[in-house]
Amino acid sequence: MTLRLADVLADPDLSLRLVDGALAALNRPVRWVAVTELADPRPFLSGGELVLTTGLSQRSARAQREFVARVAEGKAAGLGFGIGLSHDKIPAGTLAEARVHGLPVLEIPYETPFIAVDRFVADRILEEQYGRFADLLDEHDTLAKSLLSGRGLGALIESLHQILGAPAMVLDVYGGVLATAPESAAWPVEQILFAARGGGTSQDQPAILPITVEDSVEAYLCCRRPRRSADVLPYAVSLVGLELARRRAELAGKRQLAGQVLEDLVRGIIGGPEAERRLAPFGIRATDEHALLVATVAAADGRRLLTAPPLPGGTTAVVEDCLIAVLEPGQSARDAAQLLHAHLSRHGDPARVGVGGWYTGMTGLRWSYYEAHEAMTRAPGINEREQMSLSGLLLASEDVPLRDLARDVLRPLRDFDAEHGGALVETLRAYLDENGSVAAVAGRLIVHRNTVRYRLEQIERLTGRSLTATADRVQLWLALSATRLDTDRR
Repeated sequence: MTLRLADVLADPDLSLRLVDGALAALNRPVRWVAVTELADPRPFLSGGELVLTTGLSQRSARAQREFVARVAEGKAAGLGFGIGLSHDKIPAGTLAEARVHGLPVLEIPYETPFIAVDRFVADRILEEQYGRFADLLDEHDTLAKSLLSGRGLGALIESLHQILGAPAMVLDVYGGVLATAPESAAWPVEQILFAARGGGTSQDQPAILPITVEDSVEAYLCCRRPRRSADVLPYAVSLVGLELARRRAELAGKRQLAGQVLEDLVRGIIGGPEAERRLAPFGIRATDEHALLVATVAAADGRRLLTAPPLPGGTTAVVEDCLIAVLEPGQSARDAAQLLHAHLSRHGDPARVGVGGWYTGMTGLRWSYYEAHEAMTRAPGINEREQMSLSGLLLASEDVPLRDLARDVLRPLRDFDAEHGGALVETLRAYLDENGSVAAVAGRLIVHRNTVRYRLEQIERLTGRSLTATADRVQLWLALSATRLDTDRR
């Protein structure tokens, strides 16, 4: 309980007497005692002190008034005047000026040494601090036990709500409410996110504390004007961070396990019945319709993909450098794709997300994966599926060593370009994109048609393939497509 001026006055051992001052002023908190005989004690006051003096340097009415005015300006809680030394009673000038400033004046009898007042205040403040420290330890213990109870984040926030005497909430960086207490509390989520991202604050806005996991802000702890025990909040932030880190680790493990099963299914290592049995613990049933999202980001960090936040509904997994999301029936593929893209964009650029179609059965999962994977390779951003082609299946398949073959096919052209500063690879890509039109290639590359023809002859000579033969053109087109995908992923 905060020490007040009234508490000092009420102690019978000190025998202090209120000489002047309103009773309401006695509720002022006392932070410390300052004993001074200086004419100007302001440099040594920080506010809330009970200033004690014998008036040794206050011989004139003017000096008395100036001293009291300076004590009041230093925001002292009150003035204690010791009588029987420099003055037999408190001077009239002191009392008059104290009345002007509303400063309570206490008379300290000769028999009461200043050190007794000082010791009383120090003991009470120490007792108060010790009591608050003990209370804080109890509050820490309550929060820790709530988290360890097995009831998770909800129990922790409920205990925090009881301690603070105010509503509390944990909000993830995407606007998802992870826990709130009481459950009936309404929160302006959009407003809070706007303020948390540096968009400004309002007078009635709740306190917003960032929660960091692995050097990245993943959520915010919010509370409305705590009525008590606000100093427990830093510890609450730490506990929420630990719980989110635990969830991350658990999610990462599940993603690795689910990713292994999905990878085996896509590559045909396991059949439908085995895949169905192994995917059942993740809530993926063959009788339901599912759609897959396949996402990646340039310079993808596998750890980041493993620790990405869970999507609302559905199962997520990691296959090589791609994050896979298996969506549940009724879930919006577009909304999930936007959420996934927003997360990956925080960790790299450009982020790519491909959206597959909705199918039933284990074969449907494979087909949706191929559609989403092919869509992802098209361009940065969110790409919807298109009609699947044989070339798309080849590019999506991890079993076919297409990239290795592509590097072998194009190596002579790349070596020539590197040695001579040529543009054979660029010319070959333009030639295939323009369906073999020399004029269109010349216009696109801004070179003479004869230059294009000469480069095409060099390409045929170096690769040993004919650009007029359909089979050779297909091989060269696949090689370019595979290497372009490989380059984009880097």
